[in-house]
Parts: sequence; C-alpha cells; structure tokens
Amino acid sequence: MRRVIVIGHGYGIRLGVIRAVAQIACEVTVIHVRSFKTGFPTKPIDAYSKFVKEVLFFNRQEGAEGLVKLLLEKCAVEGQKPIIFPTSDFSALAIDDDEIKKHFAVPYIINNNSQFSILNSQFSIAYWMDKSHQKALALSVGLSTAVSVVIEKRGDGFQIPEGIKYPCFTKPVSSFGAGKKCQRRCNNPEELKAVLAIADKNDITKVLIEDFIDISHEYAVLGYSDGTNVIIPGIIKFLKESKRHRGVALAGEVLPTAGFEDLIGKFAEFIRQMGFVGVFDIDFLESNGIFYFDEMNLRTGGSGMAILKAGVNLPAMFVKLMCGDSTDDMTQTVTHAATFVNEKMALDDFSEGCMSFREYRKLLAAADIHFIKDETDDAPYKVFEKQFREQLYSFKRIAKRVLHIF
Repeated sequence: MRRVIVIGHGYGIRLGVIRAVAQIACEVTVIHVRSFKTGFPTKPIDAYSKFVKEVLFFNRQEGAEGLVKLLLEKCAVEGQKPIIFPTSDFSALAIDDDEIKKHFAVPYIINNNSQFSILNSQFSIAYWMDKSHQKALALSVGLSTAVSVVIEKRGDGFQIPEGIKYPCFTKPVSSFGAGKKCQRRCNNPEELKAVLAIADKNDITKVLIEDFIDISHEYAVLGYSDGTNVIIPGIIKFLKESKRHRGVALAGEVLPTAGFEDLIGKFAEFIRQMGFVGVFDIDFLESNGIFYFDEMNLRTGGSGMAILKAGVNLPAMFVKLMCGDSTDDMTQTVTHAATFVNEKMALDDFSEGCMSFREYRKLLAAADIHFIKDETDDAPYKVFEKQFREQLYSFKRIAKRVLHIF
C-alpha cells in the first residue's frame, strides 16, 4: 500500500489531503507541527479520521533540521519512498532537502542539471517562495501584478524609499516564518513605519511594498503539475473572509473555468516556466475588471477541500505520478458551481466574537460543501461539534456573568 505523510500546523488543510489520498487506498501518517513548551499539544481533529494510521507531533521550535531528523528516524521505509504532502510553508521548505529526497517523494522544482535542488538557487522551493521572484515570473508570462518595490533591512533598520504611493500594501517577501505578519494597508508614512517596526521585531528582513489595489473580488486556483502538464480544474471565489485569520476564505464558491480560459492559460505557463511538480495554489485579485496575480503557494492551499468535494482529486494525481501510475482516467475539471464553508474558520471567528451564533449556523446550513463534515469519515466532525458546544457554553457562562453584574 502507498504510504503518505501529511505535514503542517492546520488540521483543516491536512484533513483535505488525508481524505483525498484515501480514495486511492493510501496509508497515512500525520505530523502535527506546533510550538509547545512542555508535553504534546491536544490531539488534532484530523487525527480522528479513520484513514489516519499514525500521528506524530513536532515542535516547530526545533526548526527545519529537526523535522528532517524526525522524518528520517520515524518515517523512512527501506525499499520504498513514502510520499510527503506539505500543507504549510515551513514544511514545504524543510523537505526541500537532498537527504529527504533520497528517502521520500516530495514536491520539487525541475532541475535538468542535477538530481536534487540547491538551496536558494532557482531550482529550490526557497527561491520560489520569494514573492519578488514570483512577481517577476508572473509579469514575464503576461499576468498583471501590482506595482511594487522590495526594501531590505540594513544595519540601521528599514529605510523607506522615495516615491512610495499611499495608500500602499505591505507583506513579507517570504511567508516562511512570517505568516500574515505585516500584511496590511498603510495610508501614510507613519503607518508604514509602524509596520516596518513590526517586521524588524519579528526578524523579517525583506518587505514588499505594493501600490494599493481596490479589490472587488478575491479568488484562488488549486492545481497539479507533473512538470509539463498543468491541471487547473476550477476557480475558487471567496465570498466571506475570516476575520480571525486574515486572508483565509471562510466561505466561497467553486466555479468551472469557463470565462477564465485566458487567465488559466497564463497560470499554467507560469507553473511550467517555474518547473514545479506537485500540488499548488495561486491567489489572485480582481480590480476594475483586471485580474492581478497575488502569490503562489508551493503546497496544497487552504481551500483545497472545495476542489476535492467538487469531484477533482489533485493530491491523488500527485501520488499516482510518484508511483508511476497513469492519471488519464481521473476527472480533471469542475463541472458545476457549488458553495462551500470552512467550518474551522467559522468556529474560530465565532470563538473570537467575530460572528454571531445565528450567522454561524446559517453559513453551515447554506453551504453545499463542508470541509470537516463528511458522511464517509464522521469522527472528525463529531470532535469538531464537541469543541463548538464547549465554545457555545463558555459564551453562555460569560453572558450570564455580564448580566448578573448589570
């Protein structure tokens, strides 16, 4: 049986990959990445899936070297190459390692001159995680991008160059280790200085400053590439963004690619020029009828479950590629529109007071696709519902105390 290892910090994305590869009979190990000081974190929801054979915990503070060591000691199998799916930037970068590639099958950048990638060369995951490199490639294949400049931290900190237009939008050049820090609109030099101070405090050394775009819609595409053939089966349209997790879709719609053919063609050429092999996602924006490339994730994206439940199994395609099997008989296009909700994002927004109980229930009831709820694998949702009830009762207790005070 094929062995698959799913690595990342978010159980929602991992669960999508777990259920995808289970459709082609894979044995799954989950590596739950978190920072913790003592003991192990609580057992994650995806670990309750009937398709998971083993769960390992990894302390993010041990760094990429620690993850490589764990994989080689606990997951390497003599005579075969287990297939690794990274679901976070940290895990995607950590497994771009020559020793890992000797023992595992992983997403990679094609290098015709060497068997393995070289860190920080154009054949490495690290190189293409850099947003400035992505934007340059996007422009070369005819994609629109926001006008931008990269500023780098020097000995005396960040210096704001002349000519910055306000409002502007800032983001770390590399999302590795930075997450959503410093991704925000700045209306004036004072706000920009404040963001750069945050970057300095968090050891972010390069910041991308873009001209602000007035966004009408946000989108994403999930795709698969074997290095030559690029499959982008549908469009994910964000209808509601999580307030707790900036930049993450809480609810949205999966659409066929009709009407987006020219854009999809450019995205496919972008991936081919990069030479990426694996499952990826690309975020893009619409403003005044123009589509702008935002960024690419060299891993499975947060809304990947929507594409799977719309009938296209991209992770299984990658597994088959790594095993030398054909994917010709697999569905490659989304045929019908469907709405989706990411229950984890909804619960987090409810827990933080960003969403009412009525709105929470309405979102879940209206969606065609749920990320956690699944009749064929119901244990994770039962645990999720238990967590929701705990949050609801906690809110009720707080409300009672407030009413008692007043």
